Amino acid sequence: MMKKLVVLIAFASLTAGASMALAGSAPKTGINGSWHDINYAGQLGTASYKADQYQRTCAFCHTPHNALPNGLVPAPLWNHAPSNVHLDPYVWASPLNATIAMNADPLIGPSRLCMACHDGVAAVDSHGSAGSFNGGNTVMAASYTDALGNTAKRYINDLTVTHPIGFKWDEAVSARTDGNQLVLKSFGFIADNALAYSTTAATFDTNTRSLTYSTKKIQDTLYQGYFTCASCHDVHNSVNAAPAPGATNSYNYFLYAQEEGSAICLSCHIK
Repeated sequence: MMKKLVVLIAFASLTAGASMALAGSAPKTGINGSWHDINYAGQLGTASYKADQYQRTCAFCHTPHNALPNGLVPAPLWNHAPSNVHLDPYVWASPLNATIAMNADPLIGPSRLCMACHDGVAAVDSHGSAGSFNGGNTVMAASYTDALGNTAKRYINDLTVTHPIGFKWDEAVSARTDGNQLVLKSFGFIADNALAYSTTAATFDTNTRSLTYSTKKIQDTLYQGYFTCASCHDVHNSVNAAPAPGATNSYNYFLYAQEEGSAICLSCHIK
C-alpha cells in the first residue's frame, strides 16, 4: 500500500510540474515561460538561444541599471541590442487610403523594439552587461513549415506584405468615410467569447457592433496616436486573449482579441 502511495505522489508531482512548466505558454499567464521568455524558448529546442545565466526573463529587454538612454529607444530601462533596419512601409491598396500618411520611420515607437528580435538581424538572446553577462548571438531565422508546405519565417524583413503600421489612427478613420469602415479609437477590443466559436457569416452582422468589448481600448495601444505592433500584441502575455472554448487550435499570438470569428480584425474593422 505504501509503495502504491509513493508512486501516486511521484506521478502527481510530475504531472503538476509539467502543468506548471507549460502554464506560461498559455495566454494571460505572464512573461515567465511564454514564447517571449528567451530562456524557455531555448529549452523547447525551437532555437539555440543562449539562456541567461541567472534565468532572468526580463533581462533580455529590461534592466534596473545601466540601461540604454531613453532618447535612443522609446522604452523604460531598455537592455537589448537595438534594431537598425530600415524597411519600406506598407503601400495602401485602396485609393481611399491615399491621404493616410506613414511616419518617416514606419517602425516608430514599440515597433522598433519588437524588431530588436524580429528583424532577423539583431540577436534574440543578446542583452546588456548587467550581471556581467552579454548573452548570445543567435538571430531569429526561418524555422517552421506552414500549412501550405512553405518555409515560413518568424522575423519581418518586408513591411509591404504585412499589416500596415506607422500611421495615425485618426487619419485612417477620417480617410475611410465610405461606411465608417474603422471604429473610433475609444472602442475596446472585442472581449473573449463575444463571438462564439460557432459564429458564422450567416448569423453575425459586424455593422451593428452589438458586441461585448474588453476594457482595453484601441487608444490605449497607440503610440503618440500611431498604430504599431503593440496595437495588436500584448508582449508581456498578461491581458491577451485565449482561444475560445471549443476551438480546435491551441495558440498564443499575444493578441488583444481572439482569432475565432476574426475578433481581432473586427475589433477595428467594420466589415
